[in-house]
Order: sequence, then C-alpha cells, then structure tokens
Amino acid sequence: MDSPWPVHTVVFDLDDTLFAEEQFVRSGFRAVDAWLKEKRGVAGFAQEAERLFAIGRRGKIFDEALLALKQPADPELIVQLVRQYRDHQPTLKLFEDAYEILEWVDGRFRLALLADGFHATQARKIEALGLRTRIPVQILTDALGREFWKPHPQGFLRIMAELPGEQSGYLYVADNPRKDFVAPRQLGWKTVRIRRTSGEHRDYEPGATEAPDAEIGSLIHLKSLIRPILD
Repeated sequence: MDSPWPVHTVVFDLDDTLFAEEQFVRSGFRAVDAWLKEKRGVAGFAQEAERLFAIGRRGKIFDEALLALKQPADPELIVQLVRQYRDHQPTLKLFEDAYEILEWVDGRFRLALLADGFHATQARKIEALGLRTRIPVQILTDALGREFWKPHPQGFLRIMAELPGEQSGYLYVADNPRKDFVAPRQLGWKTVRIRRTSGEHRDYEPGATEAPDAEIGSLIHLKSLIRPILD
C-alpha cells in the first residue's frame, strides 16, 4: 500500500479481535464446573473441558468431558450446562494492542462494533470488557435475527445508516475470513484481518472472495494503514 487509506469510521469485530475468545471459553468452563459441583456433586469438569479444548476438540466438548468423568451425557443436562456457559458473567480483559488502538482512534475516527453470537452472551462480554460506553455504536447481529449474522450485509448496512458517509471511508477489522469480509467489501468498505497467533481462525487461508484488503498481526499496525477524513 503506497499511502494510508482515508477513513471516517472504524468498525471492530469482538471475539479474537479485541479480546481472546479463549478467555470466555475458559471462564465458561469454570462456571459449568461450579454448577456441576453444587448441583450434581461432580468435580473435574473444567480441567477435562480445557484439556479437550487445548487439543482442538470443538462442538461436543461438554458431552466428551462428562463421559471422561464417567457421567452420562444426558441431553437435558447438556442443555442446562450450555445455558450456564452462555449466561455466566465472565471475567475478561482486552488485548494490550486493543487498549492502545482504542485510545488512538478516539477523536480521530467514528467508532463502531459489529459482532455475531448470541445477544445476551455478547452483551455480557462487552460489559466485562468495559466497551459499553467506549464504543458509541454497537450492532449485535443476533438482535436483528439469526439469519442476519455475517456474512449477511444487514449489520453493515445498519452501521452505514447510523453513521452515514462515503462507502470507501468505512473500515472493518476482524479475524475470520470465512464470514467477515465478503459483505463489507461488496459494500465498498476497506477490510483488515487481524491474524493472532492464539486466534481460533489463525490457520485459515481465505479464497479470493473471502480475502481482506490487508492483514496485520497487531492492531497497532492500523496506525500506518489509515488516516482520518471528514465527509
């Protein structure tokens, strides 16, 4: 890139962009562990679930952890555990580069957040991270309907309606090329992938239609990619 992109609005994804999603996962495992100890007298869930997560197991971790603890993976129990996981109040912190870049963009650009995921869960993450008042415009696509999760463009269109401006002046920063960049690029936005070494999607190589305009390893690099403009 020869010169920084002129940008009026910076939009961030949440999970593995501003904070490590793994924090929430482990926090959720601990919440489930505490519930199982109190309600069923079952110990060791968090340790076993974390072991499974660390070796790349996804989707059926609760079932597998219970079976490893010689507990039946009863469907009704799994539903209850998933509820405990999603509804717990997590303890989270932003990435260090997220703290710095949020300070830097403040006053230079308009700021928004656009994220998928279950609404109540994502709202608790935002609260735990201290982002509720820090980012003025927040679009949680689940509030629009599950069918409007990315890659559907509706969330991006909502931001454009709330923060009008030249289409090329919007920037979306996110981590998952499978769904994050198709819609904003079709709308004329600039897109940046943050590929973190700990990110869930770090090994995914996007195809042509999924690829962002640029890729960075730290949010600090945004300082050299963009410059503020006024519409």
